[in-house]
Amino acid sequence: MYSPEKPPAASAPVTKKWKWKLCGILFLATILNYLDRQTMGLCKAPIMEEFQINNEEFGNLLAAFRWTYASMHIVAGFVADRFSLRMLFALAVGIWSFAGAAAFWVGSVLVFKWTRALLGVGEAVNWPFSTRIVANMLPREDRGLGMGIFNSGAAVGALLAPFVITPIAAAAGWRWAFFSVGAIGFFWVALWLWFTRGGRARAFANDPATIPTSRSLKEIWKPFRTILSQPTFWVLILVSITINPCWYFCCDWVPGYLKEQSGFSFLRAGLLSTFIFLGGDLGNYVGGGCVKFLTHRGWSVRKARGCTVLLGAAMASSIAVVPHVNNTYVAIALLALAGLGINTIVPNQTACQTEVSFQNTAQLAGLTGLAANIVAALVNPRIGRYVDVTQHYDLIFYLVGFFPWVAAAAILIFDSMISRRSRLSAG
Repeated sequence: MYSPEKPPAASAPVTKKWKWKLCGILFLATILNYLDRQTMGLCKAPIMEEFQINNEEFGNLLAAFRWTYASMHIVAGFVADRFSLRMLFALAVGIWSFAGAAAFWVGSVLVFKWTRALLGVGEAVNWPFSTRIVANMLPREDRGLGMGIFNSGAAVGALLAPFVITPIAAAAGWRWAFFSVGAIGFFWVALWLWFTRGGRARAFANDPATIPTSRSLKEIWKPFRTILSQPTFWVLILVSITINPCWYFCCDWVPGYLKEQSGFSFLRAGLLSTFIFLGGDLGNYVGGGCVKFLTHRGWSVRKARGCTVLLGAAMASSIAVVPHVNNTYVAIALLALAGLGINTIVPNQTACQTEVSFQNTAQLAGLTGLAANIVAALVNPRIGRYVDVTQHYDLIFYLVGFFPWVAAAAILIFDSMISRRSRLSAG
């Protein structure tokens, strides 16, 4: 029987150390993923000024990325569970890097939307591909940390973005910021191909016995039917649509909020937003590390994960206090704590996906990513409209403070269902 913990034979050495290093390479890809998308949020002011658009129209620019990013998740998940990912991952990073750099030449909002849509096509593979790779390489007790490592690149990318993007945009213009960040991605492609050379990609390859040989529509639909028929999947959908959009809001709108509400300069507001993303980065390690720490001391995965996500929800709810704080630096501290809490939950949500259907892990990640990004695509223009009308973000902060509790409760329900399923199988 196939065991994901046992490395397949490879012509180049595959060690446990190499596997954790590969998680680090995936971490770098996720950093790039967020650097490319963060250019929009950080350059909001000069983009709105140049194209003479309001917040709702800016929200539509964000939505152009989210719609293709959402739809491609299904394709990416389907591919990740069936094909070799080495060259496909390199191709995808090349596509999104080109799309990011191409914004340098846009002359209208419509063309800008097309570059953001292409960016979504390439970036959609990152989570399904990385989830599949980690699930294949690591045992169950290590997957939360593995997921946390690559997922923390989202927060690190967002953390680095103000230091990389804002100074370039302030000195040379927002177009150069897009071009510079996009160009970096081609260096990652070279690193990925070098690190996985010599047959090492077999270490994270799918088990051939689990891949359908038929290409009929019935066989293609079968894994979807398997996933959709499981109640645990729908619980994870609830987790995904309540926790992931909270982090998207922090990345897409909070840098602009700091400039608009504090009166800080473009550069200073961008740099101060790093504290929020630092909190998000730490959350990924807290989320995965706590579960690993507690399970190694005798706790069950269910109990360790439950306590961890509840802690995350408590920290995330601090964002609801932000509208009532007059001191900008206190508000930044609360936003940083919220980022930590949100990202304490996210890697545990990702780890849960491997327990619904290990064989279809990437496809499941694609479906949950689809749901989260459809919500984000629908919500972004409405956030912009709300801000245009009210000139504040109060209601948005209240909702972002509430939804992590829904996500945490759903994970508790999910683990209860998985535990019950295991008992029935054993009995």
